[in-house]
Amino acid sequence: MKIKFLFILSLFLVLHGLSAQNFQGGISGGLNAARIDGDGHELYGKLGLNAGAFAARAIVPEMLYWQLELKYTSRGKYNIQRNTSGNIIGMSLIDLRYIEMPLSIHYFLNEKVQLELGLSPDVLLKERYEDQDGPVRSDRELDRFGITAFAGANYFITDPFAMGIRFNYSVFPFYKFSAYAVRYRDSGWFHDVLSINVRYYFTR
Repeated sequence: MKIKFLFILSLFLVLHGLSAQNFQGGISGGLNAARIDGDGHELYGKLGLNAGAFAARAIVPEMLYWQLELKYTSRGKYNIQRNTSGNIIGMSLIDLRYIEMPLSIHYFLNEKVQLELGLSPDVLLKERYEDQDGPVRSDRELDRFGITAFAGANYFITDPFAMGIRFNYSVFPFYKFSAYAVRYRDSGWFHDVLSINVRYYFTR
């Protein structure tokens, strides 16, 4: 409850600050397609929502901006196992809920297209595990704090609305294997997330 209260308060402060001169921003929402790199080779099977608010300010007007966001997001994995006949023999679900604060640089190619690159610290709020028989317990110790790197592009459909796509990947594993000293890619679990978002600008 305390973390949720702080999230709502921070969201209010971000939105309230948009009235300041030279700032622009609004709210965003969308859909994540996620997988866990390092735990099998499944596709982006875990669907989840993301929602939050953002504020931006020009570094070079009409060309280069920095942007700060505060978001609730769902990640994890969803994988169905099938036998050689195509019949379902098992299922694995890991549902992870986060609060994240992406900070990014945005570059306008033209009036409609914007590219973005940034880093996003995050805090794990909730974790849930299921298999084909229902909820299961896990003794894995996931890192509560993490960071992802991301890149994306946004297209301004009309003046207050923009649609974007973003690729997120963990900078460090959020779950480390016992042999953590092995090479980076084999050292644990990494978030691998594709997201589609719609933004509504209060000020621009």
